[in-house]
Amino acid sequence: GRSMQRITLAEMLPGYRLRLRFADGAEGVADLAPLVARGGVYAAIAAAPDAVRIGPRGRSVEWPGPEGEAVDFCADALRLEIEARRAAAE
Repeated sequence: GRSMQRITLAEMLPGYRLRLRFADGAEGVADLAPLVARGGVYAAIAAAPDAVRIGPRGRSVEWPGPEGEAVDFCADALRLEIEARRAAAE
């Protein structure tokens, strides 16, 4: 089985794209714009895109919400998203 993914860098780019680097050196960009467009819980990202932070042990990325609730994405799901995008681009 694959080891657990760990995020070592998370940086917000224009257009709600999230650039990520993983502990094994893999890098990619996840497109969060479709989620942000839905609003709701994802409004926390639109409100403060640069507030992104890496969660405990690099297992997630999160945005603190205005009322203390956080939006978070697990590292494994982000890795799958990035690899799917890369496969589609090839």
